[in-house]
Amino acid sequence: MPSLRWADQRPMTTPERLGDRMLDLVVFAPIGLALEAKELLPKLADRGRGQVALARLAGRVATRGTPGGAGQLIGGVRDAVVSALGLDDDTSSPTHAAESNAEVVDAQLPIADYHAKTAMDLLEHLEPLSDDDLAEVLAFEQAHRARATVINRIRQLRD
Repeated sequence: MPSLRWADQRPMTTPERLGDRMLDLVVFAPIGLALEAKELLPKLADRGRGQVALARLAGRVATRGTPGGAGQLIGGVRDAVVSALGLDDDTSSPTHAAESNAEVVDAQLPIADYHAKTAMDLLEHLEPLSDDDLAEVLAFEQAHRARATVINRIRQLRD
């Protein structure tokens, strides 16, 4: 007995195709979303918070001006965006970018000499910060060094 393949079956008419698509949209997609929502929503919310904080940091950099001039300002914002989006940048190493933009970052973050501090040093500086400042530090930390100790402490303080 020959096996039936997809190509051997009669083609679906337009109303049948439309019906299947509607069934996917109205029934199956919401069920799939409901099953995945527990895992997806916290990830999406964290990503959204990080993007908003990164945009705010870029806005602060743009409005305050820097002693290094516009080139350093644009480079700092570009590096932050590249890091936040997880893009590889072959033109400059992350270490070089961090060193060249340390003054700009420290001027914009609510913790002085942020780039020079260890995770343990940063923990004592986090508690007095506002939620907005914590969001900025969280976005920066996630985009750069991603130290779990700092990120977890910020999340605890924000809850």
